[in-house]
Amino acid sequence: MRAELTDLCRRVKDLQVLGEAESGRAAIDAAESLEPDLMLIDVALPDMSGFDVLRATRAGVRPLGIMTSNQSEHAVRAFVEGAVDYIIKPVCAERFSDAIGRARKRHALEDAAQSRRTEQLLQPGPRPPRFLVGERHRRLYPLAVDTIDYIEADGNYVTLRVGETEYISRDSIKRLSNELGDCGFLRIDRSILLNVRAVHYAEPVGHGTLAFTLCSGVCLHSSKTFREEILRVLPWRWRHARGSANMRE
Repeated sequence: MRAELTDLCRRVKDLQVLGEAESGRAAIDAAESLEPDLMLIDVALPDMSGFDVLRATRAGVRPLGIMTSNQSEHAVRAFVEGAVDYIIKPVCAERFSDAIGRARKRHALEDAAQSRRTEQLLQPGPRPPRFLVGERHRRLYPLAVDTIDYIEADGNYVTLRVGETEYISRDSIKRLSNELGDCGFLRIDRSILLNVRAVHYAEPVGHGTLAFTLCSGVCLHSSKTFREEILRVLPWRWRHARGSANMRE
């Protein structure tokens, strides 16, 4: 099946196959290192389900996922989990082309949304105050978002870091990333949402990653997965010198 999908990909001149994986764990590791724009994932894998892979690799905008299966019963769940399309095997060229078309449209929509968030982030002028509720020592504290240095995933919760003080919030990094994108917060890692106003300076540390030193003295490192999102705000000179080739349009 992988060979058939690879052949279908190679018939499309602007798609490049970066690699294949025989298990879910291998697929997750490959997505982290190769940074593909799109993954073709079978529902049934030897060590986990394709949905597990989709959740693990969809921390950011990329990669998108197209699910494949020899059964139609998982289609609804696939779309609920965020898949772009769900293809019943065996996959014909026409159906594959339709799925790739859906992926292109999703890319365009997400790129446009990210551009709008970046414009809002860089737009000068006053913003209405916004608050998050943090819990500490069984007390609830309303925290103005511009006072929060960064937010870090902590199991089923998140930690809000304000200077040297930490608060727990019953929220998720994914939701807060969407909610606070226009408030100066930038996703730099699967588990870290950074307030750019808290950054003292940033410097490249190799392999497309950055080290952010905050005014509080804390140093946070970005991951390659979120490099493109970071570069929309911080245009480093190695922006176009990408070491790995992604499946791109």
